Parts: sequence; structure tokens; C-alpha cells
Amino acid sequence: MNLDDMARRLPAERDLPAARKQILKEHLMTELRQADPTRPRTRRPRRRRRPGGHRRTVLVAGAVLTAAAVAIATATAVGTHASPPAPKAGQPAAPATAAQLLVKIAAAAARQSAPVVRDSDFTYIRSEVAYEVDSISNGHETSSMEKLHDRQIWLPVANVCATGLLIEQGEHTPISPFPVANGKVDRDPPKGTPVPNFTCPSEGHLGDTTYRLLQSIPTQPDALLAYLKAGKKWTNDDPPTEIGDMIRETIMPPALAAALYRLAATLPGATLVPHATNVAGRAGIGIMWTSKTARQVYKNEWIFDKTTLRFIGEKTYDPGTGRLTGESAIIQQAFTAKAGQLP
Repeated sequence: MNLDDMARRLPAERDLPAARKQILKEHLMTELRQADPTRPRTRRPRRRRRPGGHRRTVLVAGAVLTAAAVAIATATAVGTHASPPAPKAGQPAAPATAAQLLVKIAAAAARQSAPVVRDSDFTYIRSEVAYEVDSISNGHETSSMEKLHDRQIWLPVANVCATGLLIEQGEHTPISPFPVANGKVDRDPPKGTPVPNFTCPSEGHLGDTTYRLLQSIPTQPDALLAYLKAGKKWTNDDPPTEIGDMIRETIMPPALAAALYRLAATLPGATLVPHATNVAGRAGIGIMWTSKTARQVYKNEWIFDKTTLRFIGEKTYDPGTGRLTGESAIIQQAFTAKAGQLP
């Protein structure tokens, strides 16, 4: 069986939308080609998609180890929480529902000043992450959590065709919509190699955005909801899942952040988590979502700082057992002049 056949047989592809399926296939092919250096290499995903998208499968067969991101459905029942204690005199009332918290988060976001950013800049995000890994050996599958590790990513501000950078677990991976071989972007790849389905330069699309695209998204509630629904052709996700993907690994323009959280406050399916902690140990307050794609369900917890109400990480849970399958913490966000440059 050749490498392309192995990629086509990846089981998790059955329930994925076409765009996500191609991303995951390319990720698998990148890992497979490490065992066959004569074949061209393709890029890894530009940014973390939903936490379930980071689950990896390790196939142990002879001397070849392959790893691929496999989407997991993350849903679990959420119990009710006790009512928050009455506030002390002079203190604002604590939110009693997820909708009330989202309204407060939106107001806090709206108060932030918009940064001055050049088209040539890069969005820099540093985070701490750990996700579940599936290991398959001799037909038997076991699951375990990765060790918590550092992740740094640089994404272009205005043009997804520009080359970014991902540093994770000791690997320095150029990020580009074009194939990457030996650390260099191949803008004229061999015939049959997957290439972008848009014209460069491009601000991207929902599911693969730039900061400039985020700045152009409408902020009026009806127009914003219509935009998210139209973006389903790219993501195949419902609005809560699309919002989660947008805030996960980016710097959000204040006006759009406020609009997204106001919209989220009107959507059903959210549960308040009064006491939440991200993987770095930072205490906060959370919102648990049950989000749906065409054929999958996700249970995802957004975590916000209790004082600033800024997004500081998230957690994901297995649909059947309720066990933790992934978690992250935002450590630093900034804009830099070039990929690889630290703030």
C-alpha cells in the first residue's frame, strides 16, 4: 500500500467537511513522508482548529511512526451549578447565567483600544497546550494525554499567502498555503500537489482568517450572524463553534470581539462555569458550549480571566466519558514585524 492509499484510509475523515478533511489529510501526509524523503512535503494546519482537531493517532508498524490530527467529537453532560453568593456592598453582581457573563465580556472587549498594525506584521500567539493522543499498535488502540508543552505561532496580518511559522515540540515548521519542502515554500509545486483554492494575495476566509479579514467582518448582530452562517461553506460548523475557532488562536479586533460575544449571549446551549482554571493554573470563569457540526458534537469550555474578562484558554471533553481530552492556556499575544521575532 502506498502513502496516498494510507492517507485515504484514515478513518476519521468520514465525518469531516471537505475543507477540514483536506487539512487533516495533508497533516498525515507530512508525517508519512518523513519515512519517504523522496516525496514532496505538504504544510501542516495554519492554526489550531477546535481542540478535538489536535488529537493525534500514532500508528506503530515496523520502524515507521505516523501521526495525524484526528477530529474528535467532544460532548458530555454538564451538571447544574450552585447559585453564586450574594455580592458584597459596592461590588457588581456576579453573573448568574452564561448569557449575563457574555454580555459583560462583550462590554470589556469594547473598552479595549484597537492596535495599530501594519500589513507586513505578524500575529504572535504563545500558548501552553496538551491534547489526547491515540496510539495504535498491532491493531490495539490506547489513549493518553500529551505532556504540557509550549506552542508559538506567527500568522500574517494581511495575506494568508505570506509564510508564517510554528514552533512546537522542538519543530520549526513554516506555515504557508503552499507545499513546504526542506523548510522552503514551493510556489510552483509538482502537478497534482494540493494548492490554495483562492487567489493570492488574500485576506483568507472564515476558518483561515487574517487580522485584516477579522477587521472587515460586520459587527451588527443580524449581519454578523448571516456572515457566520454563510461561512459554513468553509467550516461546516454552527455559529458557537465558528466563534470558538475565531477566538482560539488570534488577536481579535475589539469591535468584532464585542460583537461576537454579544451574539454568543443570544445563542442557546451555553452553561456558566463559575470556577474554571486554565492549564497554566490561572483561575477564571468559564462558559461551557455544546457545539455542532454537520455530524459531530463538541463540548468545549471557554475560560476567561475573572478580572479582565479576557480569553485565557479552553478545555475539551470526551462525549461518552466526560474525560478531559485537551486543554490550553494563552500566555502571550502581540504583533511582530516578522515571523520568528519575539515581542
